[in-house]
Amino acid sequence: MSKHHIRRATADDFQAVMDIGDVLFGLDYLPQHYHTFIDDPNARSYVYLVGEEIVGFCSPHIIDNGTTFLMRGSRVKDGFRGQGIYGRLLKHVYDDFTDTDTIKRDVMTTNNVNYEKNGGLKKTHTFISKKETLNYGTKLTDVNLPVISADDRPKTFTAADMKLLLDCKESCEELFPDGKMVVAWLPLDLLPANLKYMVPPDSFALQSRADNTHVSLLTVASTVKCQRGLRYFCDVFGRDATSLRHHLVSHLHNARSLTEGFVVFEIIIETSLRVIAGDIMKDVGVPILDLAKQAMVLLEKPFG
Repeated sequence: MSKHHIRRATADDFQAVMDIGDVLFGLDYLPQHYHTFIDDPNARSYVYLVGEEIVGFCSPHIIDNGTTFLMRGSRVKDGFRGQGIYGRLLKHVYDDFTDTDTIKRDVMTTNNVNYEKNGGLKKTHTFISKKETLNYGTKLTDVNLPVISADDRPKTFTAADMKLLLDCKESCEELFPDGKMVVAWLPLDLLPANLKYMVPPDSFALQSRADNTHVSLLTVASTVKCQRGLRYFCDVFGRDATSLRHHLVSHLHNARSLTEGFVVFEIIIETSLRVIAGDIMKDVGVPILDLAKQAMVLLEKPFG
């Protein structure tokens, strides 16, 4: 019988980890983020080997000033699933963090389908919040997008703006009612220590101010190259429906400027704006992508 072994992942493991396979139906973010995970001082990545073959991977991150444990990129190779490999990998990881006294919480995001079917999650985790996900897919070079006038165009939003926003209690309560900012499925406390994840250097973020004082709508986009093409996450924060059209169209223009190929345009939005967002996308002529109807669910449990 081949020996089973777990160790820290390295940059040289990239191809072997990629050979585990795409576990997100052509939308996998790990190929683009693998080396970032390896280099991130807030992360430790692990591989599970059977003999010399890497068959499992996960990358726990410690965020929120060291208080929160978050697992990312988890996967087990086809043919090795159902053998307890991931459970042993998780146990090894948790044991490795036992002496990290600052960690208080274990958070995760998942889709509503997985949450509803997985009774174990309901028993072990506390439900925090849910947002709707709308997926569209096309070559945006084939779409005649409407032009936005200079007066209607939302203003850009930077990491410096985010730092100021965190000091504005009224805006934070309006944009992040659950006290979390979830960017591309990554849940974050409203802390300056999380700025590099909230508005990454390669992101495209826009803001609207209803009264020229407080931010009433914020959208943050990040992208990954995947098997289907370009996956464009468009996270929407706030409930200002009057500004939503200008934001979405601006992001569509930005996505089109990034590639002439296929774009998976994923909107993550409050339930109250779901229908409005769907009508906007239909009106501008971007077809809905044939994916199962999903929502993003945020869960939490005590660490350990």
